[in-house]
Amino acid sequence: MKKKKNNKKIDLFKINIKLLKENFLDKKNYFIIIKNFEKNPKILKIKIKKIANLLGKTLPQNKAGTKIVEVKPNIELLNKFSSQKKLEKLRYHQTNVGGSIHSDGPQLNSPPKYILLACSKESNRGGHSIIAHSKRIYDFLKKEKPNYLKILMKKFLVERRGFNYPNGNIFEKPIFEKKKNFFRFRYLREYIESAYKIKRIKLTPKKIEALNFLDKLMQSNRFQKKLKLNQGDLIILNNNTLSHGRTKFNLNSGDDQRTLIRVWVK
Repeated sequence: MKKKKNNKKIDLFKINIKLLKENFLDKKNYFIIIKNFEKNPKILKIKIKKIANLLGKTLPQNKAGTKIVEVKPNIELLNKFSSQKKLEKLRYHQTNVGGSIHSDGPQLNSPPKYILLACSKESNRGGHSIIAHSKRIYDFLKKEKPNYLKILMKKFLVERRGFNYPNGNIFEKPIFEKKKNFFRFRYLREYIESAYKIKRIKLTPKKIEALNFLDKLMQSNRFQKKLKLNQGDLIILNNNTLSHGRTKFNLNSGDDQRTLIRVWVK
């Protein structure tokens, strides 16, 4: 009898995750926040992995193949590099910088569709999460600034930072992709600028103008909202239709830093 009850609970859990995808992550606001999901860091990782596996296939987030990553400032590396080098050498999740609204995994052939971010340790000051609606920005550009959208749907060089690829660590991909019912936003400006720098190619004035306008829209209250993730909170978002970032946050002493647990799901 006990075994049947357990199976029933598991089936109900799977059904709830399916409804979560269909009714929230794949339409409407394209994200969901679960407050007080789990405050115990060890149990948090177990639970977030379970949800991720039900949402789809989990993806490696670096060349080591790590599938559960701590989004946490790397104090050793931050002290090693100058302010400019930090942006050129480190991945965004290794720093405490703000801004840089982006999609996750733009350096992958096929970026993750869903991002799970669970707060294991909140910041004492700063570190508010920012969510920008990339699909609404696309619709706005299509109507109001089609010349910019045309540029942003062309291919840009992108650095494949954090990964090793046999064909090189630079490739070309469009920022906006739209084909019938498929939509994808792929963007992390620092990776675009570093790719052109590595290749010793200058971005054209028209491309820079389009990128600047895109950044302006993503920073606009019209297309974004800010929220504070507290310890134990979980946010799941659709990485194809939403972009995200954060405000700058203070570094604490030692290893006691703002920490989010992140999983990529395809």
